[in-house]
Amino acid sequence: MKKLTLAILAFIVPFLSTAQNFDKYESMKEVDAVVVTSKMFKLLTKIDLNADDPETQAYIDLIENLKEMKVLSATREDIRKQMALDVASYIKNGSMEELMRVSEDGKNVRFYYKPGKNDDYVNQLFMFMEGEDKNKPVSVILNITGEINLAQVSKLANDFKIPGGKELEKVETY
Repeated sequence: MKKLTLAILAFIVPFLSTAQNFDKYESMKEVDAVVVTSKMFKLLTKIDLNADDPETQAYIDLIENLKEMKVLSATREDIRKQMALDVASYIKNGSMEELMRVSEDGKNVRFYYKPGKNDDYVNQLFMFMEGEDKNKPVSVILNITGEINLAQVSKLANDFKIPGGKELEKVETY
């Protein structure tokens, strides 16, 4: 029994430590962080909106199925390097698949995903952007979890003014 417990821990610990890699950035004063939880998404669906409008209803459908959205942004070189290392480790050790890469306007953006309930949805959408924003070097991590409709996620990113959100408009379905 002891060996089984150790084997299970040995399997789980790398995933736990990888997931925690990004949490450390939230408390750094040099990092801009925005974390929106499922509770906030639920509150947004309660706002009195015109649900008869198809675009509004699609937006409500999108956000009510989200668990969390985390955006981390840094301009300091040492933090940007550490972010890149943590992202590489996360991608390597996770079950993420590459969705697309975009390189334009001095930005390199990579999107990864975990499959969802069907081909139009993903359970996790992960983006890492390196480049310049307003003539400053910047690295941005975007991690969205929940049942995510890829056709509608760019609207959410643009509404929250997420760096790299314009690149999301190029994401359709895989």
